[in-house]
Amino acid sequence: MHSLVYMSSATEPFDEDALAEVLEHARRRNTEDGLTGMLVHRGGRFMQLLEGPYDAVLATYARIVADGRHDEVRLLVEESVHTRRFPDWSMAYDRESDGVPVPEGFSTFLDEGDRSADQSRPRELLRWFRNHPMADPTAAKGKHRREM
Repeated sequence: MHSLVYMSSATEPFDEDALAEVLEHARRRNTEDGLTGMLVHRGGRFMQLLEGPYDAVLATYARIVADGRHDEVRLLVEESVHTRRFPDWSMAYDRESDGVPVPEGFSTFLDEGDRSADQSRPRELLRWFRNHPMADPTAAKGKHRREM
């Protein structure tokens, strides 16, 4: 089993409908590929932990790096693991739809936090991402290069 965590910036804003579409597609694809983990979107940034068979994890990461919807993809952790930290694949993002049923695979990680006792570096990175405000994804490009 292999695991990795990456962070990226969205090249264009994702509204709630677009995020729900990502959730549905990624959940189906990752299940087919034997992958589990968690994708978190917040403030124009993504952080994802992927785990599963080595070749499937690397092929999925390669697709993400090549995906034009991501910019500034940074690999944060890569390691071999004996057991999965996430038994299913899920996604967390800020939802504004009160009263609308929660989509399958949606995680309440951003609202409720993580009650796991897992102190691994990948899990701590997800906790950090949840607890820190995200700067505008274009901020690193410098004021003169930001879209106004």
